Amino acid sequence: MFKQIKKFINSFIEGFKQQSTSAIELELHEMENAFALICFASLMGMPSPPSYVGMALLPYLEYEIQLMIFKSSRLDDKLAEFFALGDI
Repeated sequence: MFKQIKKFINSFIEGFKQQSTSAIELELHEMENAFALICFASLMGMPSPPSYVGMALLPYLEYEIQLMIFKSSRLDDKLAEFFALGDI
């Protein structure tokens, strides 16, 4: 009886951990997108930070630059974008 209760509580805690981790990863992804948007705002006509700030942040933007290049190479393939959203 106690083993079943302990197993239930442990599975509940594991599910809570997984859900919390997923939420944090999603928030990190959105913050990375906002960071890249701030640094590359001039590409969309928005005011951008001074050039020395952009150059200082450039090493931290390697992943975002690679992602932008990858996404721009398949702009015409909307079906691939749709399946990429679902991690299929």
